[in-house]
Amino acid sequence: MWRGHMLTSGVVLLLLATSVVLVVVSSRRAEALANLQMDFVTSVSHELRTPLTAILSVGQNITDGFASDLKLYGWLITTQVRKEIDLVDQILSFASTKKGAKNYVLQPLDLTNVLDQVRRDTATIFERSGFTVDFEIAPSLPPILGDLRFLCRCLQNLIGNAAKYSGQSRWIGVSAELEELGNPNEGVQISVTDRGIGIRSSELVQIFEPFYRSPSVLAAQVHGTGLGLSVTKHLAEAMGGRVSVLSEPGLGSVFTLHFRVAAALDSEMVA
Repeated sequence: MWRGHMLTSGVVLLLLATSVVLVVVSSRRAEALANLQMDFVTSVSHELRTPLTAILSVGQNITDGFASDLKLYGWLITTQVRKEIDLVDQILSFASTKKGAKNYVLQPLDLTNVLDQVRRDTATIFERSGFTVDFEIAPSLPPILGDLRFLCRCLQNLIGNAAKYSGQSRWIGVSAELEELGNPNEGVQISVTDRGIGIRSSELVQIFEPFYRSPSVLAAQVHGTGLGLSVTKHLAEAMGGRVSVLSEPGLGSVFTLHFRVAAALDSEMVA
């Protein structure tokens, strides 16, 4: 009987200790999440305030008659508004992925047309900022299965990240080529390359987590929300694809989107 009571007491104590450990772990995770969310709020506030301040300054100069080059002022306003719209779209995309909403339509996409659209949307912004963006598309690529809006969002996120962390190189490469996975599973890969600050191997898994920002990035005061890569990963997977990364500190990074080739029966649906 005594041994039975001791065994029961031991089990109860073990369960209590386990419960305490679980409570401590949960509270620490909750605290870490709360800190990340507060950092996110701070980052978003800064990302919103900076373009708004620039727009206000430009508008004030125009009002006061100091706008000697209206074309330049128009470009400044357009650029800042695009940043605001991009930030709002990023947040809405993240909210959509967290809710599990399936507001996309998968169809065959012609990569040449897709990358031409991305080039038009990004070239002016980056060229004015002193960047060189090289596009290289392999000939006769088959159509991939995806959503045009989602794919453009993924590429814009990756190109924007490459620009943000490019350091002094001011160069971004975008390439698309066939990826041999073994018939009938061949696919297409789209890579965005930079020669910037790179990412430590210990951080490569964390960079796709929502709100995560590297300590080295925070120390360098590179602004951002920590949502771009998380959104890109979710959107790529929603389209049946995936995203991978290769990086080396000081040499740069290569982010690659992998998609399967669309079925031949869907060739008439190519966007």
